[in-house]
Amino acid sequence: MHGQKSRADSHSVKLSDLHAGHKARIIAVRGGRGFRERFSGMGLHIGSELEVLQSSGSNGMILIRTGDTRLMIGHGMAHKIFLRIE
Repeated sequence: MHGQKSRADSHSVKLSDLHAGHKARIIAVRGGRGFRERFSGMGLHIGSELEVLQSSGSNGMILIRTGDTRLMIGHGMAHKIFLRIE
């Protein structure tokens, strides 16, 4: 996990900061074991591509698409997912 943390620096953006229409690739996550397990259980992984379909502002839910799957991500979780915009 340490390598993933170092990659989420100067060229990364948090999922919580993106608006609808942005496409990006997951480059890092920051969180404990429970968070990482939930993240993986949703079918998300380092390297996954996603598109933001809808964002409900700073405290709302974010609707994303990854492959053929659509997921609602809470703002707290989205704040821990770091991306590189494609």
